[in-house]
Amino acid sequence: MLFRTLSEGRMRLKALGNAFLFDHAPPDFVIEISQYVSQHRNALLFTTLSGTFDLKVPDSPIIPESARGVLAKDEHITFPQTFVASIPNARVLGDGTVIVGDNAILSNTTTDFHRKMEHHHLLYSLKLPKPEAYNGRLAVIASPGSDNYFHWTLDSIPRFHLLEHFSNHIDGYYVNTRHSFQREWLEWIGIPRNRIIPASENRHIIASELIVPSFAGLPGLPTAQGIDFIRSFMPPAAPSEGRRIYVSRADARRRRIVNEEQILPLLRAHRFEVVKPGTMTVCEQMRVFADATAVISPHGAELTNLVYCRPGTGVLEILSPYYLNPCFRLLSGMTGLRHTALVGDGGASVLKRQLDAHHVWSNIKVDLPKLEHALSLM
Repeated sequence: MLFRTLSEGRMRLKALGNAFLFDHAPPDFVIEISQYVSQHRNALLFTTLSGTFDLKVPDSPIIPESARGVLAKDEHITFPQTFVASIPNARVLGDGTVIVGDNAILSNTTTDFHRKMEHHHLLYSLKLPKPEAYNGRLAVIASPGSDNYFHWTLDSIPRFHLLEHFSNHIDGYYVNTRHSFQREWLEWIGIPRNRIIPASENRHIIASELIVPSFAGLPGLPTAQGIDFIRSFMPPAAPSEGRRIYVSRADARRRRIVNEEQILPLLRAHRFEVVKPGTMTVCEQMRVFADATAVISPHGAELTNLVYCRPGTGVLEILSPYYLNPCFRLLSGMTGLRHTALVGDGGASVLKRQLDAHHVWSNIKVDLPKLEHALSLM
C-alpha cells in the first residue's frame, strides 16, 4: 500500500509539472482493439494465433506454507489471443502507449502497473508533449517497464516475433535503446540502426500508420511460442556437466540477502558458485543459465534468465514476505523447471492476511535451517 501511495504521489506531481511544460490534450478514454476496428474500417486487425492457451501451473514447494495463498493463487493461466493491428494516423507516447483517432488509449497493447486500465494514469494527465510527425509505417515495440531487463526480455522481445510476417512492410521501430542489453538484442534481431526510433519518456509521435502488436501472452509471461522465439537466439550449448549457481544481489539497492555471508558456506557445501548476471552481457547470461542444473536466487530481474534453463532445472527463489510476486513461479511452469519458493524471515501478520504488501525494496533475511530444508526439495 505504501509503494502504491508513493507511486501515485509521484505521478500527480509529474502531471502538474507537465502542465507547465506541454500544451497537447491527454487521452479521454480507453478502447479495446476489436471495438476500435469495428468502428473504423480503415484500421486492420491480423489475428496471429487462434484460440487461447491454458497453463496448469504445477504444484511446487512453498516455504512457509502460509505464503501459498498469495504465491499459488493462480492455478490456471489463460493467454488471450494475440494480434497485430494496422492503424492509420495513430500516435505512440512515451513507454509505448498507443493513442488512436478518437483520443483513446488502445488497451490491448499496453498496461498500467497497479491500476485497472479504465483508470490509466494518462487519463488524469493535464497536458502531453506536442506530437512529432513520422511519415511511414512505424512498429511499436516499446512497452511499459521495458527499460527493466525482465520486462524487456519477456514483454518487448516477443513482440518482434508477432511482427515477423510484417517486417518487409515496416519503415521504423519505436523501441527502447537506453541500455546495452537492449542494443545487444536489436543487433541480434537484425534491426538496422537507421530504422530505430528511440523511445523516451516524453516522446510523442503521430505516424502515417502504426503497426501495433499485442503482447505475446500476458505482461511478464509470454506464450510458449514467445518463449521459443526468445530461446532461438541462444548460442549453441557447449559440452558441460552442468553448474549449480547462486545469484547474488549484494550490489543491488533492494531485495538483497542481508545475511548472505552466513548462507554462503552452506551453499558452497552444496557445490553452488556465486554469479552476478548484472556484470555480464546477455549472451554470457544465456550461457550460464543454459548450463545450470540448479539455480538459487533472491527475487529479481536476474531470474528472467530462467527462460534459458533446460527443462528439469531446479530453482530455489528466495522472496521477501513483504513482496510475494509469483511471476517466476509461473515462468518456471511454462518452461518445465522445478521451482521451490522460500520466504524470508518476518512478515507473519502479512502472511496471515494472505496479502502482498508490495514493498518492492524490502531486503531479505534467510533462516539457515529453512534454507537447508528447501535445498533438500530441489
